[in-house]
Amino acid sequence: MEAPARKRTSYRIPGEDLVSEAIREILNEAFTVRSQTLFHRLVLAKLREKEPDRYRLSPARLRRIAARMEDVDLIIHCREDRKKNRSSTCPVCGMKMEDVKNSTLYGWTVATGKVCPTCSYWTGSRKRIPTRYVFTREKEKYLGEKMEGA
Repeated sequence: MEAPARKRTSYRIPGEDLVSEAIREILNEAFTVRSQTLFHRLVLAKLREKEPDRYRLSPARLRRIAARMEDVDLIIHCREDRKKNRSSTCPVCGMKMEDVKNSTLYGWTVATGKVCPTCSYWTGSRKRIPTRYVFTREKEKYLGEKMEGA
């Protein structure tokens, strides 16, 4: 017996330039979006204005594209894990992280942590796990608001 034919739904994966344009439009209207989930919904809605139900975009890909954009500031809130940091790739944007080195009193060089040159994620000897992403155009204003409430 033959299986019934499935209805195929066609979708498109938007190019990086199309996603970047949608990100700029969202941040021109809102300036700050305090959640990756909300940001993902807003960008998908903006993309689907052009072609309804055609575009698919994962939140991780959206975050990586936004992290590489120069006019978007990505603020990363993290929690510290008990485990040692062993990863050499950035959990935020996927780029290779560089060692942060320090000199000892004896003149030796010791790696004290890692930093991502693309998105400003950093970690020390213990692993930092990203918990919240804030997408903004006005990083100083956002950080100023956070400091006033503390």
